[in-house]
Amino acid sequence: MLVLVLVLGPVAVPFSKVFAAACTAPSTDYGTATNTITVPGTATYRLWTRMYVPDATNKTYLLEVDGAQCFTVGGGTITPATWTWVDYHSATINSKVQLSLSQGNHSLKLIGKAPGVKIDRVVAVSDLNCVPNGFGDNCDAPDDTTPPSVTLTSPTEDATLTGTANITATATDDVGVKKVEFYDNSSLLGTDTASPYEMTWDTVSVPNGTHLVTARAYDAANNVSSDSNTVTTMNGDAEPPTQPTNVKGTAVSYSSIKLTWSASTDNVGVKEYNVIRDGVPVAVISGTEYADGNLAANTSYEYKIVAIDAAGNTSATSSAVTVKTLEVGDTEPPTQPTRLNATAPSPTQVNLSWTASGDNTGVVAYDVYRSKNNGVASKVGTTTTTSFGDASVSPRTNYTYYVVARDGAGNSSPASDKVTIKTPEVIRRKVRLTGTITNTKTKKAVSYSRATITVGKSRYIYQADRRGRYAINSLNPGLYNITHSARGYKSTALSVNVTDSMTQNVKLEKR
Repeated sequence: MLVLVLVLGPVAVPFSKVFAAACTAPSTDYGTATNTITVPGTATYRLWTRMYVPDATNKTYLLEVDGAQCFTVGGGTITPATWTWVDYHSATINSKVQLSLSQGNHSLKLIGKAPGVKIDRVVAVSDLNCVPNGFGDNCDAPDDTTPPSVTLTSPTEDATLTGTANITATATDDVGVKKVEFYDNSSLLGTDTASPYEMTWDTVSVPNGTHLVTARAYDAANNVSSDSNTVTTMNGDAEPPTQPTNVKGTAVSYSSIKLTWSASTDNVGVKEYNVIRDGVPVAVISGTEYADGNLAANTSYEYKIVAIDAAGNTSATSSAVTVKTLEVGDTEPPTQPTRLNATAPSPTQVNLSWTASGDNTGVVAYDVYRSKNNGVASKVGTTTTTSFGDASVSPRTNYTYYVVARDGAGNSSPASDKVTIKTPEVIRRKVRLTGTITNTKTKKAVSYSRATITVGKSRYIYQADRRGRYAINSLNPGLYNITHSARGYKSTALSVNVTDSMTQNVKLEKR
């Protein structure tokens, strides 16, 4: 039940601009008032008007609903000069101002047709047995606290869905259902406001696996109820990766653990791995090793790994590995690395090796430092072994290296002795291009022909001997444009990729 309070009297808006087509305009404009009411559900409503009439003659007004129905309210036995509740029209008490209204908004227009008539309240009452008194508050309906009833009819529990699936639900309410929302887990898929409540769901757009589909119904008072079914989506690649194996963990410090495992395989390809610590996912990574930090000291943690492919298929969970972080309080550093040795197998590579350090809890890494031409040293890499390859060096340059060992508590050893090495220079080898120039038809040698080669902006001419033989020496490997010519012959241009010493025979055609 809703209450609409309107006071009718002369208004500023001209009568002809607000008058509705459903009512016939009175000959005299006594004023109009308009408003909108919202009803919570489809039902039959009786419209009561609280009226004041000046005398026994002037005691009616026009009430228009939704621009489609017109009632002449009042008349009959209304007592003049008193405020009276009236629910009838056409001067017949048994003709009630009563109609069916659907859930939602409706327009009311009050049009004066007699002088001195006043209206201060219009009440829409769904309880047809209620008679307003005072200001009509006695007919206020109690708040709606009853939620709708909703049933998810499709998909059914444990259904397997592929492609486009239909989601349907039934919903009822004592006042009326405002809307039904559909969810995939916590993601809103769509909303329907009219029965039958339904939508389509493209399951290709979500990962394969388990999903909770929910229908959630609301009434006008926003009471809500829901119904859910668990389903499985399966589209495209439905084959899961193999189980990750050989999971290993090492305590790197009192607050960190390093994990490694053997890669899973998949018919299409493994996309990533889910790292699970003590039953809770903590990271999703693309590789097969993970450093877990911010852990408690001297504490055991259990780890498992799950592989995931691009379609969202998940592998069986790996076997568990339990690792305990180191104790806080280790202050003893590792011993100094010794016998540091360096070799330069190429102009852009230096290889280092050394003898391992010792430690009371164990060495976890070696940091490698390098300076260039006696400059300031900086760290260039870290390794867990006793060797390191540095491929970031330049030819013909002096480099000095030393190594520092670290244990799990972060203690560092004294630096190793330094070793200095000079990388070799790049040796550029020369290649040779030779060949014989012959007549196309006679296959005889073309004596004293010329080979013209262009190198950058320079041109070089090489003369063949009387047997047509030419030789171009001391070339750098690369691509060359060479033009062969001789008097009385057409020139021939060639593009030759000279990667090593080679022979390129040429035939010239007579003009």
